[in-house]
Amino acid sequence: METGRAEAFSDGVTHSICPSMERLRFAPDAALIPREDLLDGVTVAPLTARPESGCPVKVAIFRLAPSGRLRRHPATLPQILAVLEGSGRVSGSDGEFQPIGPGEAVFWLGGEEHETETDTGLTALILEADGLQPWRTGS
Repeated sequence: METGRAEAFSDGVTHSICPSMERLRFAPDAALIPREDLLDGVTVAPLTARPESGCPVKVAIFRLAPSGRLRRHPATLPQILAVLEGSGRVSGSDGEFQPIGPGEAVFWLGGEEHETETDTGLTALILEADGLQPWRTGS
């Protein structure tokens, strides 16, 4: 992949040209099948670098197959789950499931126990970051 090049412009000065866009794939065939006990019928397509790289934000597309489930676990960081396609149920610290569908999102605090499940399948964007806060009217 080209990381940059130098080019002379009409002003006679050589300017560094760096690409400003990198294409990423998150199609189903680009997803990983994680080997974690808390994921049933789930594939993950990461969009950000691994946490150990120093990247402060984690973003990925999660696809839950029919009857898929993200078992109850604590959020490692504040987290937003935004449903892109499909529908399912989510729960927070109270353990009470609530329906969720396309165009809806939930926010969990760091450390908050939560769970996601679906009967028919669900695709979601999941974002995690220290200091993450949801948009609220008037924010």
